[in-house]
Amino acid sequence: MSTFKHTVKFVLQQTAQPAKLTPLRCFVRYNNDRAVFPSGETIEPRYWNVTAQAPRQIAGFTAGPKVANNLKHIKACIATAFEHLTAIHQEYPAPADLQSLVLQVIKNGGVLPGKEKRTSDLFTYIDQLISDTTTGKRVKQKGDRYSPGTVRHYNSAHGVLKRFAAHKGKASFKFNDINLDFYFDLKDFAYRVEKLTDNYFGTVVKFLKTCMNEAKYEQLHTNDQYNSKRFVKVSVDVENVYLSTEQLDILFKHDFSDQPRLEKARDLFLVGCWTGLRFSDFTNIKAKNITGDLIEIKTQKTGETVAIPIHNTVKSIMARYAGITSNSLPPAISNVKLNVYIKEVAKEAGLDMVVHIDKAKAGINYAMGKPLHELISTHTARRAFASNMFKMGIPTIVIMAVTGHKTEKAFLKYIKVTPTEKAELMREIWNRQTMRAVQA
Repeated sequence: MSTFKHTVKFVLQQTAQPAKLTPLRCFVRYNNDRAVFPSGETIEPRYWNVTAQAPRQIAGFTAGPKVANNLKHIKACIATAFEHLTAIHQEYPAPADLQSLVLQVIKNGGVLPGKEKRTSDLFTYIDQLISDTTTGKRVKQKGDRYSPGTVRHYNSAHGVLKRFAAHKGKASFKFNDINLDFYFDLKDFAYRVEKLTDNYFGTVVKFLKTCMNEAKYEQLHTNDQYNSKRFVKVSVDVENVYLSTEQLDILFKHDFSDQPRLEKARDLFLVGCWTGLRFSDFTNIKAKNITGDLIEIKTQKTGETVAIPIHNTVKSIMARYAGITSNSLPPAISNVKLNVYIKEVAKEAGLDMVVHIDKAKAGINYAMGKPLHELISTHTARRAFASNMFKMGIPTIVIMAVTGHKTEKAFLKYIKVTPTEKAELMREIWNRQTMRAVQA
């Protein structure tokens, strides 16, 4: 059952004239917000039961049953629109978005607009969903397109499901096949055959739930077993590394002039470390995004525009590429190549100390020790930015505006700052306050 709740109340536009035919307005309240729109129904106030939210059953008031049925239909349309938006986006909708969709559902006879029954076959439906996501026919709640990275994740998860079907001797599954037996069989296949990590299996389950939710609200099935508390998206904290400002300085000062390939990779990686942008964004900075000492860019994943001051390291890098590239930044390379090259860069720069981290795979936790350079990837850049900015004492709300984290809880799980580092940060802030008090 959905954790997103709403209430519906019909309110007379006026009550001063009991015998005057009066419009009923509809108020949908949720999460300290509300959407208000006309119900399309009218009634004399003397016939309206405010407590029961229904017409009074009075002899001679023949329109009562019809009004009651119409209001019941409107409430059903509201539920359809509300559940559709919250199930897909996993957050409460904006009032204007809910109002718009409710009116469309009412006009469409209670059915979500543009949703035709395509199939009862899961994989056929998934193929269509991925196609709609790729082409932009399927968009986010605010109208933004899904990122290419989301499409890649969808295709990857779909690949696991298709291999699972082949493992079971099937070409596909029906919507009604997705039950707890299916879940535990998939989990066994993911861990035992595919050797997936816990979080990778979790992404497959999340994708499957997304598909089932969308199909359900397109009225393709009535199966609700995938919403069981036991049909869970596995998620464990991953111990990823980050590079300190001292380590970033080591990379920056290392001479790679005789290895242009590694020099460009190092420079590109450092741009990511000092902007906090995702790979898809820091490799897509245009000259028009740079004004004075600021980089301002609309991020691909969230569609939000962020502004970041240009760090001195990035300024030095830009001076190196001035007149060579249009944006005075290192030329972009693929994510795959940068992931390979940056490991070479870190190794040659001497970042080879052994790092011990905990891993979770196939439901089993184990410790692992590896040289630092082997653990560095393009995503390390963004994590380094967030962690280092936090250690510098920059307010989390300011850092989150760049990283795109919606809650401080999620942000604090993301950064890689040890308890000792947090204690040192606290001591440093206390010392600063003490110095100010002495100087005053």
